[in-house]
Amino acid sequence: MNHPVFARMRALCLLLGVSAAWAQQPPATPAVVQHSPLSQLRSGREAGNNGQILTTGIRTVQPDANYAEPVPSNHALIITVSEYQKSPLPGVLTDRKLGIELAQRFGVPPQNIVELSERQVTREGLKQAFASMNQAMMPGDKLYVYFSGHGARYFNKATGQCTESLVMQDMRVVTNAEFAGMIRPLSAKADKTVVMLDSCHSGGVAQAAGSRSFAAGYRPKFSAEASSPQCSLAVNLGSFSQARGVDFHTTDHNLVILAAARNNEVAWDTSKGGAMTYNFEQCLAGGAVDTDHSGALSMQELTACVQARLDKTQEDSARQHATLAGNAALVPAFGDAPPSQPSTGSVPPAAANSAVAPAPAPAPAAPAPAANDAAPVPIDTLATLNDIFNQRDDRWQVDAMLASPALKIGSNLSMSVRSARDGYVYVFYRGSQPDSLYLLFPNTLDPANALKANQLMQLPRQDWSVTALGPKGTDYLMVMVTETPRDFSALSLPAEYVSQSGPFEKIRPTAQAAARIGQAATLSAAVAQKECQSTDAKRDLGVARRCSNVFGATMVSLQETE
Repeated sequence: MNHPVFARMRALCLLLGVSAAWAQQPPATPAVVQHSPLSQLRSGREAGNNGQILTTGIRTVQPDANYAEPVPSNHALIITVSEYQKSPLPGVLTDRKLGIELAQRFGVPPQNIVELSERQVTREGLKQAFASMNQAMMPGDKLYVYFSGHGARYFNKATGQCTESLVMQDMRVVTNAEFAGMIRPLSAKADKTVVMLDSCHSGGVAQAAGSRSFAAGYRPKFSAEASSPQCSLAVNLGSFSQARGVDFHTTDHNLVILAAARNNEVAWDTSKGGAMTYNFEQCLAGGAVDTDHSGALSMQELTACVQARLDKTQEDSARQHATLAGNAALVPAFGDAPPSQPSTGSVPPAAANSAVAPAPAPAPAAPAPAANDAAPVPIDTLATLNDIFNQRDDRWQVDAMLASPALKIGSNLSMSVRSARDGYVYVFYRGSQPDSLYLLFPNTLDPANALKANQLMQLPRQDWSVTALGPKGTDYLMVMVTETPRDFSALSLPAEYVSQSGPFEKIRPTAQAAARIGQAATLSAAVAQKECQSTDAKRDLGVARRCSNVFGATMVSLQETE
């Protein structure tokens, strides 16, 4: 379908017929069915200094495009140690500020940022901090954890292996497994968990690198004192960067871990802070490139930017490599300003098969100011859909069943939707022409999109249809089921971002429009309401559910044929 039905002249005839029938027999709306807002409108440390992890809060429009609007469902724990008795890390004082700034940049309210520093950073201090945060967090919230300090390689007698660990201020260590165990109760109920570790991951390499001339202004974030001698030369067998979602009682899709270095490398502390943390902040400030032209920046794109900067500033013999595990396609926040664009060629979207394996989604960073907002930046609309799709909670099963995997031009689409939970259905469509990106459902003819768990919803309904108009090619449908309604009104999607095409909203293929549709799709329509802005004791489970941003989603493709 180069266009959802009712396209141009042909669509006009269909629209008139449907509109007349609609006027004669207005459908009764059950009192229990909530309508979409659309109906109301016109239409080393283990050794390095890695420090920023993104919360998955999606921001609303702000005057400063580098910061998200605070969302009470976002939480952050910033853990930093600079004042070690031996081998202090002066740069961590800067990391402390950057960690807090990054949490705020991605929508964590100041009241939800817990800072643990210096003498507070003990094994018991960590346990208590995570336990307190577990009491404050509600199901569906998002969690951002940042650590900057020394790392060590500790011989674990229970496993007979050398495992990575974080060094507390009292020089005791917390192994990667113990650290995951502290986070586990939170990540089990969180929508997304993002962990950023700016510490070293190899004792032997750290000690060797420390003797190089390169290290004159650099300090390895590795503690030999807290490490076992038998582990000083061997590569780690247990690594933070190799952790899986199962270790945190979540899924790989709902977890992101960004480590400052590989498990056999040093992460460096500098006068500007951790090398990874500092460069991550610079990438968020506009240095990262939207390589897939989706209109947003993913963790993968941000990490690539960090590594490119490290490659330019560190010698080959002492270079650290930022390591990303989990959902690399996570978009930490959608912004209004377009991210930087590559200077040469675009990256083609990954080929999709009939089941649709979406290409990795980009994540927004603090985007560089647009030189000319009037000049739209071309985007890949399939990548835009992937950005939204990759923010889903994949523990929420959503199924979209097509009547046929192929659709002959001139015939009508038929599909059914089922969800494992109650919710609100939204269907986005990207046709065989690259600029055809639509919100098909709900629409001005059919705004009733509530769906009960495990019930089937047949789409389109009898009062409207979607006809394949060609050209030949692949169409993509993304089906979201959200816990709370979304707002696709003119307030969220003004005329410069969408146009009315029959009863459907057509999204313009610009970076600004892509960012705005990402915001509207991933934030509850109630986000600005007073109770949804509460961070005090009034934010109970009922409020959390009424203000939830959580959604499930699926993507399917079909072939248009002659």
